[in-house]
Amino acid sequence: MQNKDRILVLCVDRDNDIGEKANISGPIIGKENVIKAAVGLGLADPEDSDTNAIFQTARVFEELKKEHPVEVAILTGHKRVGMDSDKEVTKQLDEVLSNFKADYVVLVTDGAEDEHVLPIIQSKVPILSVNRVVVKQSEKLESTYYKVKDFIDDSLENPKLSRILFGLPSMALILYALFGIDGWRLIVGVVGAYLFVKGFKLEKYFTSVFNELGSSFTRRRFAFFSYVVAIALGILASFRGYTVFLEWYDIGIVESIAAYVSASVYFYFAALAAAWIGRNISLKHRSAKKISSVVIFGFAVSLVVYNASMLIIQEVIMFNFFFSIVFGFALLFVALLLEWK
Repeated sequence: MQNKDRILVLCVDRDNDIGEKANISGPIIGKENVIKAAVGLGLADPEDSDTNAIFQTARVFEELKKEHPVEVAILTGHKRVGMDSDKEVTKQLDEVLSNFKADYVVLVTDGAEDEHVLPIIQSKVPILSVNRVVVKQSEKLESTYYKVKDFIDDSLENPKLSRILFGLPSMALILYALFGIDGWRLIVGVVGAYLFVKGFKLEKYFTSVFNELGSSFTRRRFAFFSYVVAIALGILASFRGYTVFLEWYDIGIVESIAAYVSASVYFYFAALAAAWIGRNISLKHRSAKKISSVVIFGFAVSLVVYNASMLIIQEVIMFNFFFSIVFGFALLFVALLLEWK
């Protein structure tokens, strides 16, 4: 940099605190006007950190004017930070540069918020340096604040992060508000289910289920009704199984699981059968015999599972269990015969 280079010492008040609190419009050009703006803002709000940045702007101006042609100015944005404020900053910067043809800019800022205008300034004139002014007692706190603020803003824009950071906590709070202390068990269950889905990469299967429900509701009403029936039966199966599970819990974990299965397996079978029948009938890509064969096969499996669980809790004799296996093989043969024909 040469001594003849023209330097603009610039301070940017992106959220227009100067205009809103001190009623001073930008751009503010010249050292005297800059000092008046600092005094006016300081009197209006002594706690505003922009006051420190403005005084620092005047000090940098005094240091540079000894060796370079220099000018000092303040750009004020808009209270609606974003497009409105950046548009106003651009307009005022053009006005300042039309009066003072700067070769470089020295930007004085009081924090990360005002530094968002760096690309705007760089598009007009090169930035020689950035002089950041932070009240010493709050430097770490302010830096942490902006880091957290930027992280939250980025998370809200990212659907995947927002579901984790805001979706799950919101569900937990709702469950706790509805069920009180007992809601913690539901909260743990929801979090556990979410981690299970993410851990085993099951998102695409749940997405396909929701897509199928939406498609069936608008195009295949019979299938949608069968899905509703299946969901109702699944909820009933889980409720019956859970109730019986609690009754057997003090006896043993194996017996409790067997009791859960015995109380719910036929309802789960009915739920899956209803969903299977409704989907395949509505799509019309399978014959009635093939649909029936799958239902018969499912019933055979449910029969064996039911009798095995009942044998564990000693509600049936061994003969009934072996009979269910033989009868299950017979049903399997009928299912295979239907598919073969």
